[in-house]
Amino acid sequence: MMDLVTQEIGSFRKPTYLSSKFRSYKEEEFIEVAKRATLETLDLFEKSGLMNVGVGGEMFRWEMYEHPISRMEGVEIFGPVRSFDNRYYNKGSVYGDILRKKPFHIEEVHLFKELKKNNIKIPVTGPYTLMDWSFNDHYKSREELAMAFGKIMNEEIRDLKSAWGEGTLQIQIDEPAATTHPEEMKIVLDSVNESVKGIEGIETHLHVCYSTDYGLLFDIAPSLNVSVYNLEFANRDPISQEGERKGYEDVRRFKETADTMTRKISLGLGVTDIHRDYLEPIPLIRERIEYALKYIEPERLRINPDCGLRTRSREVGFEKLRNMSLARDEVAKSL
Repeated sequence: MMDLVTQEIGSFRKPTYLSSKFRSYKEEEFIEVAKRATLETLDLFEKSGLMNVGVGGEMFRWEMYEHPISRMEGVEIFGPVRSFDNRYYNKGSVYGDILRKKPFHIEEVHLFKELKKNNIKIPVTGPYTLMDWSFNDHYKSREELAMAFGKIMNEEIRDLKSAWGEGTLQIQIDEPAATTHPEEMKIVLDSVNESVKGIEGIETHLHVCYSTDYGLLFDIAPSLNVSVYNLEFANRDPISQEGERKGYEDVRRFKETADTMTRKISLGLGVTDIHRDYLEPIPLIRERIEYALKYIEPERLRINPDCGLRTRSREVGFEKLRNMSLARDEVAKSL
């Protein structure tokens, strides 16, 4: 793997022809339209300089919660609740034993195999977040529900790996809720580990963003079966600051944790803020990367946006990724 890999981290704004009729397309027509949108988005990603193109911006999914929940038995979907940036998701209530009716993301794997793309990373919604964002009207505890979701995600990841076949498959477990209840970090640990239990041939990523305390995550890292931690930093980093990057102080804490472990873990460094249209200039992004390199070896550092770029226009999203890649190239020349 090349040093300082630039990676896509999740969602990207859908073309209007897909987003405007997303729920009204019939299944066969939807798959063809989603494929078209994926190919167009892949073209943008590759032109931007990305080395890891994810699954083309998640064109097959409306959003991260409803997509898997709607493919399960034992959950009834109710009305929308707000998540962030005036974005909403349709919240579900668990009323019985949850079962997976069909795979969540198999169409994306089949498409990328057809395209002979190897530089992919499949994001899946983590079991703790699925639990935290659902009403529980059936299981005895939040822990029991999280573990049930963990078993569901284990089935999903096994099917994705089986469909992918030979070679390592990168799986990114998205857990935006992971540190929202500090007293439940043991549930996060156990449910994520359940998701990947016994599965060979995968590289497991964990994506957490907008946490008030990454230390909670670092505390469980030695026991968490995760190889790469893709985290948000740019949103908390002052743009006009010179010298020390205050928004990146947790990089040092990550290194302190990594140094206590016998197995190697890597850091996905968020260098561009997905909540604003401001295009971070290349020198600023470069400074953020160079700050992280004071603590993390190049081969253990990957460069990404803070989170998915679906809240920005496709044009702004492309420019952010392009500046990120150009900054990475400048840093790489000096290594």
